Amino acid sequence: MVAISSSLLARETPHWAGIIMIVVSLLGFVLFCITRVPDERASAQFIVKLLYFFLCTMGLVISAVVIAFQCYHYALTNSYSCKEMGEYCLCTLDPEDPIARTFTYSGVTDCSAIVSTLPMYYLLQMVLNLAQAIVCLVGAFLMWKHRYQVFFAGLQTGSPSTHNWQKV
Repeated sequence: MVAISSSLLARETPHWAGIIMIVVSLLGFVLFCITRVPDERASAQFIVKLLYFFLCTMGLVISAVVIAFQCYHYALTNSYSCKEMGEYCLCTLDPEDPIARTFTYSGVTDCSAIVSTLPMYYLLQMVLNLAQAIVCLVGAFLMWKHRYQVFFAGLQTGSPSTHNWQKV
């Protein structure tokens, strides 16, 4: 998208949203390779788990923002009116408005290709970022469940010590 249009902003081409997934997957691999220490007494294990949870949560938020931007741009591209100008395709939202935002696509011989394929690219980006959001949500939930969903039910019956708790 950036290669064919110099007028697109960084938020309109969300290639940066996948960077956090690469970091999360590498961190998950490191977490998988660290030998498990019971009760999280190892500081390296705790730091990696905390960072993994934080990055999964941030990936979920970034994916939601990217999906919102792509939905907005999908709605915009459905109202484009484009005209060919040599090797460029000049698209505007309102052809009668002289100060309307224009998008210039270079190296395009037929403007109908922009109008037909651009919404398809936006839909593809929405689906891929939705899948990324689901993966981040599952990763954050599993990390939270592993750490915080273990609770104590109270004292064991018939136990002489008050420090013997029963995990449920």
